[in-house]
Amino acid sequence: MQEEEPEARARPRSRLRRGNGNGGESGGGRGGHGAVRDSAEEDARQVFNDGSSRDLMSLTGTIPVPYRGNTYNIPICLWLLDTYPFNPPICFVKPTSSMTIKTGKHVDANGKIYLPYLHEWKHPQSDLIGLIQIMIVVFGEEPPVFSRPTISSSYQPYQATGPPNTSYMPGMPSGISPYPPGHPPNPSGYPGYPYPPGGPFPATTSGQHYPSQPPVTTVADARRKQKQVWICGHSYVFWAEKRALVRSFGPQLGIRVEDAKLHWIGKSGMMWDQLIPTLFHARRRLPDPDVLVIHLGGNDLGTTKFVDLIIRIKKDLGFIKHTFKNVILVWSNIVPRKAWNQEETYRFMDKNRKKVNREIGNFMKFIGGCVIRHDSLVPESPGLFHLDGVLLSQSGTDVFNLDLLSVLETLI
Repeated sequence: MQEEEPEARARPRSRLRRGNGNGGESGGGRGGHGAVRDSAEEDARQVFNDGSSRDLMSLTGTIPVPYRGNTYNIPICLWLLDTYPFNPPICFVKPTSSMTIKTGKHVDANGKIYLPYLHEWKHPQSDLIGLIQIMIVVFGEEPPVFSRPTISSSYQPYQATGPPNTSYMPGMPSGISPYPPGHPPNPSGYPGYPYPPGGPFPATTSGQHYPSQPPVTTVADARRKQKQVWICGHSYVFWAEKRALVRSFGPQLGIRVEDAKLHWIGKSGMMWDQLIPTLFHARRRLPDPDVLVIHLGGNDLGTTKFVDLIIRIKKDLGFIKHTFKNVILVWSNIVPRKAWNQEETYRFMDKNRKKVNREIGNFMKFIGGCVIRHDSLVPESPGLFHLDGVLLSQSGTDVFNLDLLSVLETLI
């Protein structure tokens, strides 16, 4: 029986290309994990079931999805309504002739994509970048396509449905649900969001979707030193490791162990003054880090003057740089929260958070470090935060880990 195989490997970076219908192009988009690569834009006029017609624009391209240690190009098509960005795009997986759709909780037999992020779309908090990041996380856990068996010649090339139906359209005929039977919409976001547990997917031609492939070893690979990566921080790091353990990419975040070994050092409620003692304690059992990611400071906001906090952070980072020779320091930005435990006002706390991130970000440039920005983790985005307003939801933690991976890949 033919094993299912990935269709294509993704290159490290992505580029968004938009056509104007006349052969022109304009630059745009973002590289890395949050971009649609080599996409094309086209316009179409769609007639709906109620007799109305609208102009739609489609964006077609691929997104890089990490799966079992490799990265694959997943082809998608986003149809933008004339009411976009106030209404969500209608999204399809668009398999090539050598691919077959794998139906599941988030993709139906026509390739249409169903996500709580789409169902709970709210402008301006929701956008295409956030949508693509969620797709990358979802498809990394449940791939929507697999390769056709090469021994069969009876398959006809699949043509993706389009323009799409009206599942997310305003003014859609009554009685049509935006979700397929058995998967009702989630009106409350978390905790049901993002991906409620479900039964196994329908059987495919093989019991395995993308089989792991042995890496090609070269002389350069054999001589390359395995890098040690420490990820240290408060409860966000603690729960990020727990979340990674149950995802397909695992605690290595999909990074080959031959390239780097990730060590998670997370403590709930950790304060900044616990950082150096924690690092020295970890040093007793771990090799010194080549890369040290620090996600701390959020619990200190409001407990001390932000100027004093900045001075202390800079001093300690300089000491760590001196203690761990040749280490690359990575500052993980303090993430905004829906609620702060301190008695100060939300506006005061968020203002100080931004000041600390800005000052330490500039300092990291000075000492040759890096910054993880977490631009998508904002309280206004639906379903990314726990009900307590402080911790991240499962989906938010997935995005947090994806942010870590996007920077670590550039350093390893």
